Amino acid sequence: MDPTSRIEVDLDAVAHNLGVVRSTAPGTGVCAVLKADGYGLGAARLAKRLAAAGIEMLGVYTPEQARALLDLHISAPILMLMPIRKMERDDRLYRAASLGQLHLTAHDAGNLQALVEIADGLGIALPVHLEVDTGMSRGGATLRDASGLVARINEHPRLRLAGVFTHYASADIDRAFTMEQCERFAAWLDSEGKNIPKDCLIHQANTFALFRDSSTHARMVRVGLALLGYAGEEFADPEGFALGERAGELHGCVRWTSRIVHVKAIGAETPVGYGSTWKAERSSRIGLVPVGYADGYPLGLSSRSGEPPARVGVVLDAGIRGYAPVVGRVSMDQITIDLTDLPVDGVGVGTEVELVSMDREAPNTLPKLAKRAGTITHELLCRLSPRLPRTYRSGEVVGRSASVSLRTAR
Repeated sequence: MDPTSRIEVDLDAVAHNLGVVRSTAPGTGVCAVLKADGYGLGAARLAKRLAAAGIEMLGVYTPEQARALLDLHISAPILMLMPIRKMERDDRLYRAASLGQLHLTAHDAGNLQALVEIADGLGIALPVHLEVDTGMSRGGATLRDASGLVARINEHPRLRLAGVFTHYASADIDRAFTMEQCERFAAWLDSEGKNIPKDCLIHQANTFALFRDSSTHARMVRVGLALLGYAGEEFADPEGFALGERAGELHGCVRWTSRIVHVKAIGAETPVGYGSTWKAERSSRIGLVPVGYADGYPLGLSSRSGEPPARVGVVLDAGIRGYAPVVGRVSMDQITIDLTDLPVDGVGVGTEVELVSMDREAPNTLPKLAKRAGTITHELLCRLSPRLPRTYRSGEVVGRSASVSLRTAR
């Protein structure tokens, strides 16, 4: 029996989005951030497609995420953003680091000392990226400490300063602070000019900074969400994005479908779902779809009095798509939708339901659902349950679940 629900990932859309990123920041390298298993979509499949498209670098956070990509034997370097303090010789990370494929991040003096001990203890040279904190106040070295760390890296024979970067705290909502961070970083880079090797990768732009201003592009941009096709929908001040129109060229890569498994006729004033939070205003047809918050369909998409409901696409037999509102409360593995305004003969048990659409104009795109649920697109992506099978589309090829070198950016 085939699964009732599935996530469809369009890999051609991902490759297209990489092209949009490149054309938005011409002459720069691109680091594809594939944290959290590629935002829940499958880092391995995304990495392979991006590698085939010539990605310069892959970014992850944890050692586990790095190991998963190393198993693919993709030659694109992998940047691990989490501070680490140990590495064993029998760890797959060791060989990758010794070959220069794995780049590590230095956050402070203690973390850098740990990297020195790893390099000396294992007898290997390590490519190191220094994170400089310009206002995120999360990871990274302060501006005052960062200069000393650059000197220590340059002095040590087994460390190579392969990159220097910062991270923007609010590029989606605050142009002024973003540009302030950009200026702080630029001033620090100017002060360290002679100490930064010519081949050192300077990177700072995340997805939102990419479209904010070209001054953030540097030698490499470090993006995740844009590669999946989402950005402009979350611009708090669209007029403040100098390159914002380019975000409109992105293609969403995610479609989530299920099927109606039960239909029930109810009378007016009949309550539906936990807490009886919704009552039919007329005789209605209610469809049951076997997905819920356990699958990643948020409780926040439950119907609420006085607010427009979330809607799902309903694919009719004739191929015409209608939309049905979600009514009542989202359950663990079920939602109820109101089918009353759709044709009786065309909608019933077995009818396909589109929970998430790739169509930017549809009411059920990920960004629109995220806004309705009071969250962000990143979170909805990461909440998609691993138990939902992923189907990957590339051209005419459908599959279930290359080799590139880092080009020095100008």
